[in-house]
Amino acid sequence: MTHLDPPFTVTLALTAHRQAERLRQQHTDPPKAKQVYLNALAIYAVSFYLNCLEFQTDSSNDNNHWLMDSASLKVQNCGTLECRPVLPNETEMHIPPEVWSDRIGYIAVQLDESLREASILGFISTAIAERVPLTELRSLHNLLDHLRQLQHPAPVNLGEWLQNVADASWQAMGEFFDPMLNPAQPAFGFRGDRAPSVYAEESTAPIIRRGKRLTLRTESDTIPVLLLMGLLPLSQQETEIWVQVESAEQTQLPSALKLLVLDETGTEVMYAQARSTESMQLQFTAEAGEQFGVQVILDNYSITETFIVNR
Repeated sequence: MTHLDPPFTVTLALTAHRQAERLRQQHTDPPKAKQVYLNALAIYAVSFYLNCLEFQTDSSNDNNHWLMDSASLKVQNCGTLECRPVLPNETEMHIPPEVWSDRIGYIAVQLDESLREASILGFISTAIAERVPLTELRSLHNLLDHLRQLQHPAPVNLGEWLQNVADASWQAMGEFFDPMLNPAQPAFGFRGDRAPSVYAEESTAPIIRRGKRLTLRTESDTIPVLLLMGLLPLSQQETEIWVQVESAEQTQLPSALKLLVLDETGTEVMYAQARSTESMQLQFTAEAGEQFGVQVILDNYSITETFIVNR
């Protein structure tokens, strides 16, 4: 393998086998039942490992989830990992195409012949092939760095947006909305190229508009929304900012959906709730060098994006 740190070995306790057996009994097809059993053991091993490192995890209880060849494990404030079992003497990790998306990584978990121990070998962050040689895995040290970065990502530099530079996930409005499908683009509560703010006469700069798709999750559904940002430079020291959330598919947002602006310490400073409206928006002014967060919350699920205003 390409890493130096040894595998992390987990004893597969009786509790792990009881959970796996309960799930196996829900399937009458022998190959499928075996697959579910091994997937459950892999999930148990990765969950145990991450819990030792103080990451909070939650495996799926959805029966439909187990109909797929999926061994997913949710890691709080990070995303979903795929825990792929590797049998003794296998030299590759198998990743079915049905789990190539909506994952933050794929972990190889090698089970011994007796199914009494599982060795966590390493991971890859993205999947583009069904078979991945174990020699191509990244180390467990890299996995921890990967998860910690997802927990505390580097803030988006809004100063770069003014230079037309942005991460691919933040698209300019002309790219973000297909005019054939979305003829009415969001205006952030104003019309034209400039905002009707108290500072409008002082600035001739155009408004910078970018958007990002987010997927919120409930116990029974996934809800896609659009997080939209508008920037109006007022001076070298101040930038007026609009934050807006819209539904990506429905006419109304879930009534419980909340939009928060957080200061650099994570303290809430602004708040809005959808209450079945089509969109919700917050507006504020940020100074150069100031860092803030935007958080979208639905029930117990939240997504936070962090920004810094560097000019």
